[in-house]
Amino acid sequence: MSADAEILRRRETASNIWKKCTGCGVRVEAEALAANLGVCPSCGHHRRLAPLERASWLFDPGTFRPRRHRLRSTDPLGFRVRSGEDPAPEEPVIYGTGSIDGGRCAAALMDFFQAGGTLGAVAGELICRAGELSLSEGIPLLLVTASGGARVQEGAVALLQMAKTMVTMNELHEAGIPVIALLCDPTSGGVAASFAYAADFILAEPGALVCFSGPRVAEQAAGIRFPEEFARAERLLERGLVDMVVPRHEQRRVIGDLLAFLEGSERRFMRREDSRVRESAEWEQG
Repeated sequence: MSADAEILRRRETASNIWKKCTGCGVRVEAEALAANLGVCPSCGHHRRLAPLERASWLFDPGTFRPRRHRLRSTDPLGFRVRSGEDPAPEEPVIYGTGSIDGGRCAAALMDFFQAGGTLGAVAGELICRAGELSLSEGIPLLLVTASGGARVQEGAVALLQMAKTMVTMNELHEAGIPVIALLCDPTSGGVAASFAYAADFILAEPGALVCFSGPRVAEQAAGIRFPEEFARAERLLERGLVDMVVPRHEQRRVIGDLLAFLEGSERRFMRREDSRVRESAEWEQG
């Protein structure tokens, strides 16, 4: 083995053992970071997670069942072919059903590590399928968002996904099925401007960037310097744009409590409706 190859091997081994926190720069043992749900023990920074990694601790063990599909994005404008990229990459959305603290829900989880979590034709379709699954089973919908916005490589097709997903959100609202959104870092562009903010309950992870345009673009457009906390979850909570900022260790409990509350509300609503039907029938017979 050459000296260069040995150096690369050692660097790769070291990167698997240690992870550098992007919040404070401290090196943390990878196993300890994973055991702490990806939260830096030094500064509390929440690192980005892949969907299945999040699902492993958010849902009750063995309950989350991702739905299979064979959908793949096309390359209508030829961007990927010209750049030598995979013309049909993995999609940044998985969806299925599961239970959180005993409360069943349908869920769609976005993956920022796949094409920046961008919303293209297939990603939009999978979000809609998650909503349809929620409708068909009559259970709440959980959206875990992490996205750079609409996928510009698909042009107008990607922009249309904003309207398409909003149609599904409207159907859920009309059916009285609640939607919970957990906004993770980052949630921006067309995702923030559509279904992410159409939820009934909007939660966010600490420090998550949630905006339409990022700070750098906004600064260039406005010609002024924005504060460090610009468009961060805590500032949005102060402005009433987020209902609650939930640390990762509390997410399972908080979402589970919401599902339990919603299940109880639904049962009370159904009992009230049954009572009204009985009263109406008795009045007609009388």
